Amino acid sequence: MGHKRKRKLTATDATFGIVPTQISISDPALAEFLRMSGITGGMSSEEEILGLTAVYRAQALIAGTIAGLPLKVYRRAGDIREPVDHWLTQAPAGPFDLPPFNWTEMLVFHLLNHAEGYLKHLTNGAGQLIGLWPVHPLAITKVRWDGPDKVFTVAMKDGAQEVHTSGDVTQVLGMTSDGLRGLNPIQLFRGAFQTARAGETAANRSLTTGSLISGLVTTEEDIKEPEAKTIKTKLTSMTSGAEHAGDIAFVNRALKFTPWTMNNVDAQFVESRNFQVEEVARIYGVPPHLLSSVSKVTSWGAGIQEQDLALSKYTLMGWTSRIESALQAVLAPGLYAEFDYKGLLQGTPAQEIENLVAQVNAGLLTKDEARAIMNRPPSPESTPTPPPAGGLPA
Repeated sequence: MGHKRKRKLTATDATFGIVPTQISISDPALAEFLRMSGITGGMSSEEEILGLTAVYRAQALIAGTIAGLPLKVYRRAGDIREPVDHWLTQAPAGPFDLPPFNWTEMLVFHLLNHAEGYLKHLTNGAGQLIGLWPVHPLAITKVRWDGPDKVFTVAMKDGAQEVHTSGDVTQVLGMTSDGLRGLNPIQLFRGAFQTARAGETAANRSLTTGSLISGLVTTEEDIKEPEAKTIKTKLTSMTSGAEHAGDIAFVNRALKFTPWTMNNVDAQFVESRNFQVEEVARIYGVPPHLLSSVSKVTSWGAGIQEQDLALSKYTLMGWTSRIESALQAVLAPGLYAEFDYKGLLQGTPAQEIENLVAQVNAGLLTKDEARAIMNRPPSPESTPTPPPAGGLPA
């Protein structure tokens, strides 16, 4: 295998080709000109967008939920499918200490951020496939066609570049326009992420260095600073705290108190922050209420089961189907991999029992099969009674 020495891939290279643009007067990044430190001209890395709480929660929800689904391998025998013990379900990372949950979560995480995932084939001394290692998409510097196969150029930590083919690396593609690389969400939605970051930075600056007073006290007569401090101290001591609730404050001065209230601009700022959460929910296909945005009634369904079904059908299955399809290439003929949604989609205990009773009455399950599904032992009438000690009775 050939090696080409090129410059080492650095963090700067992880910009996905995003070049910071000039700041317009309508861009929230204009606050940088007003010393709102922390706002940049663009967001280009995983760490930056994961710093947004809504993005982190959306990605953790999707990746964690999919990782919690058992990945099973089946063999189809006629009209019946049989589960198969396979390294893909027990140790997908082969000899590396990476549990199946983290393996799946890492792969989905790569898909959510880059719309592509790469699995390096791990083989034993006999050349037999024993595992798949998730390679970060940023390490894949180039993908090109070579006839019907693909060729992947991989940047190594020491600066070298390795070239692999489809027989060495399995690619899991998200939405794509050329079949080679996924349409990177960080690049596609960098404007929305940048706006959300600007909102968080503005909120942080407002809370740490902004004005958070309860109101303003003014007087028509001139008073000296020591006396003003005395009045302020007296007012605070007589009005602050629960123990002074209902008290009447008396000050021997003609004072005017103007409460500090939220104006229309402040209200629009709060509304814009809520909209940013909805925007993230729209990007990742997650119902807003799962991102703790409950300002509006969700249209995802009234019941928890209905909402879980909608999330699984319209969001999760799109990602799991991509993974299942890609894993087909590494499995022996006749085998296929599938994520088991049963645990996620099951109803309440009462609904489960009602469903099992209906299947038993329809002849689809035996009583013992239904009891096994409920983690119950076989029924007493189907369990043979052991003979008494000393042998059979006369």
